[in-house]
Amino acid sequence: MKSKKAIDLSEFSFETKRDVNFYIKEKFKDPSKLTQSQISKIGNVAKYLEVGYPRDYLIGNSEFYGRKFFVDRRVLIPRVETEVLIDTIKSLNLSDGSILCDLGTGSGCIGISLAMLNKSFIVFGVDISIDAIQVARKNDLIHNKKNFFLIQSNWGSCFQKDSIDCIISNPPYIDKDDSHLGDLEYEPLSALVSNLHGLEAFEIISQEAKKLLKKGGLILFEHGFDQSEDVENVIYKNDLKLIKKIKDLSGNDRGILAQK
Repeated sequence: MKSKKAIDLSEFSFETKRDVNFYIKEKFKDPSKLTQSQISKIGNVAKYLEVGYPRDYLIGNSEFYGRKFFVDRRVLIPRVETEVLIDTIKSLNLSDGSILCDLGTGSGCIGISLAMLNKSFIVFGVDISIDAIQVARKNDLIHNKKNFFLIQSNWGSCFQKDSIDCIISNPPYIDKDDSHLGDLEYEPLSALVSNLHGLEAFEIISQEAKKLLKKGGLILFEHGFDQSEDVENVIYKNDLKLIKKIKDLSGNDRGILAQK
């Protein structure tokens, strides 16, 4: 226990102390036997946390839908709000053998979680970023899902016409001038920001959906809490049928399900 007392966190905020304790539990099997080198490292971790560096990057994993996924600064940290996408797909009772496409897969947490819903699903995780593909590949190896496949591509340009049953996407949707970006300075900007006031990715994917989805195929978006009406307009403009709006656990509008 002496080594634990040597960790002085008195100068740090409550949030930092909480996250340091979480870090210690995650990284060390026996916190009562920390070496001086480990204690020094924990002190440095506390300094990073105090200036807002994300805890999950320091730990090297993040929890999503009850499972741990490897993350680093090449990909966004999964958010609990995004889990509503998995819940929504689960509620649809899609047919065995359905082909699903996770556009902008990032860490792969959405696509891999979808593959775990039904081993007969064929799930593609697509990202233009080779860095993201490398992170997703590591998660694929960790979870070992035989029905999850990674493709480096610009959105859905790699797929043939009328080939997909369901498109799922949590695309970049923050406007480049949004003040909230300051709170996300350590995460990849390309995975956060979209042109046209945050709507460009929705426009591109909706246009592609008309071609790529089978007849009656579905498209499921996550969007910002204040973007529901704008994304709905994008859906209608591209001749897609709105099925329902989806709220997150906080009661905010968080997603839209539409159909070809």
